[in-house]
Amino acid sequence: MARPRHPLTLLRALTADTQLSYAELVADTHEALGFGKLQRRREKVSRWETQGIPPDRSTQLVIAHIHQVPEEEVQRLGWPHWLHLGKPAAPRATRTGLREERGGGAGGARADAKRSDGYHGRSRLAVSGTALVSFVRETLAMVSMAPPPPPVPACIHAHNVTPETAALLEERAASLYSLVSAINPVALHRVARAEFELARTLVTDSGYDLVTGSRLLLVVARLGHLCGVVSKGTGDDARAARYYLAAVRAAARAGDSLMTAVCLADLAWCHADAGDPDDVLSLVRAARSLAPEPPPSLAVVLHSREARAHARCGELIASARALDRTTGLLARSTDGGAAPYQNVGDAWLSIATARAWLDAGQPKRALEHFAPLLSGVRRTPPRGGGDPEQPPLLVARDLLSVADAQLALRDVDAAVDSARRAVSQFDRVPTGILGRCRRAFASHADTPAVRDLTDFLAETPAPAA
Repeated sequence: MARPRHPLTLLRALTADTQLSYAELVADTHEALGFGKLQRRREKVSRWETQGIPPDRSTQLVIAHIHQVPEEEVQRLGWPHWLHLGKPAAPRATRTGLREERGGGAGGARADAKRSDGYHGRSRLAVSGTALVSFVRETLAMVSMAPPPPPVPACIHAHNVTPETAALLEERAASLYSLVSAINPVALHRVARAEFELARTLVTDSGYDLVTGSRLLLVVARLGHLCGVVSKGTGDDARAARYYLAAVRAAARAGDSLMTAVCLADLAWCHADAGDPDDVLSLVRAARSLAPEPPPSLAVVLHSREARAHARCGELIASARALDRTTGLLARSTDGGAAPYQNVGDAWLSIATARAWLDAGQPKRALEHFAPLLSGVRRTPPRGGGDPEQPPLLVARDLLSVADAQLALRDVDAAVDSARRAVSQFDRVPTGILGRCRRAFASHADTPAVRDLTDFLAETPAPAA
């Protein structure tokens, strides 16, 4: 009698995937969802199908994502039985290259139609459109699970994570957050990434009780969020989105609705800058469903994300209404701008409003609200409970948005000045910021001020290897 075909073999056959093409799909999705890099080898798929060797936990979750199987079914049924619930992967002909971090999705045409002159190119985020909708649905289902998925029994591990170890990791994560304004962001990312990978390894390879497991997952979420903030500030939006995706998943698995909402809100930030308004609104709705009565600082952030999405679509009345809802929230705040939104204040909100006007294609109105930056960048902490200080890496990003508005108004000299101020926020300028400057001024390369800026950028110290 012929041996039954493995359910993964059957799923591959539905889309005519070879073992190599399927390994590439899994590896690309694994990185896009924030799980890190994975080898792209057909031998791995062969072992799964013919040698009875199951993929590790994170790879199974990636395969489940590809085939639209809920995580709770992966947990309940185990490998390979949950594969029988799988749906075909996206057809090979329609895969536009997760490895190249493609954009588009359901709202692509709508976003392109409303894109302002200050933005460059299409979305480069790996998970968008229908893939993002699926991710959000899985996230909401994960948070609603009570209790979170149990860990592998501690008795089979050589190393068990104690509550004391979890407390130490929590303290280290909190300390790293406090360094955002204090040290070079490239160095901070290097350390935060190492801590992130350590915490994630402990989650997957160690034993722990249920409470400690939830604490470890929250450490992963916080460190992933921090890495996302630093990556966003240093100009690597695609990397930031991958970290935010990983942070969302970890917070959801821990069952922490508020932290999941925070990570969704900042993933929406990536999609707002990428020009994906439908994705932004989907993420905002999901965050609000998890935190229906959010802290004031988070409420302000969500309203501002919504305002930018409506502005990008040309829906100016809806955008203005979203911004109006922020009125008085900060004044009534009792959370003190709870981490990670300690920098959300009146100046932050003014800049968020400016970004909405820039998204709407009205750079002159945008510059009116960029006043906190145009009047000078504060480098010292406020006294007497004033408006929160903005971290230099985020000030740099905002100044480049000012330059975009000035370029749209053909004020090249002022835009060059804003770009110089952005670069001056760093002792060693991140590669992403340098690239952002060069792209912004590429069409003005023959202007004397831009030639001077290009020479200045060429002499700017690069980050240490």
